[in-house]
Amino acid sequence: MDKRFTVFGFLAQVFMIYGITSALLNIFCLLFGSVAEGYSTLFSLAGAGVSIATSLQFLLTVTVIMLLRLVFMSDMLIKNMPLGARIAALFVSVFAVTIGCVFLFGWFPVNDLLAWMMFIVCFAVSCTLSVIISTAAERQENRKLDEALKRIKEEN
Repeated sequence: MDKRFTVFGFLAQVFMIYGITSALLNIFCLLFGSVAEGYSTLFSLAGAGVSIATSLQFLLTVTVIMLLRLVFMSDMLIKNMPLGARIAALFVSVFAVTIGCVFLFGWFPVNDLLAWMMFIVCFAVSCTLSVIISTAAERQENRKLDEALKRIKEEN
């Protein structure tokens, strides 16, 4: 869990996630924009890319999600919640925020069952990839810390 909060660290995480999201959105616009134009506000510019309004909506969404991550994955506000419960609460909160954005910003028609099924599949895939990447990064960091600890013990 994150031990120290810095504004610059927080902003770095926000803009890293925002950059990845923006790149993916633009790729989707290039691939599917002309077909999805008029169906979703995400594709309002068809294959020309993402509008400023959509871009700012995603920046806001990423910022809220990173604030949720700060709440659930640091000891600043929640001290005694088990890690598994924190992770579950984070994913549920992110899902709720994203659904709220779908309604608020009209990212896709809320009465379209296929759109919701695709959203849930995409959310599940992205969550799965997040967990895999985070787990791999944590293992790599733990390995480095173990190696450093061994070197320190050998020196003493």
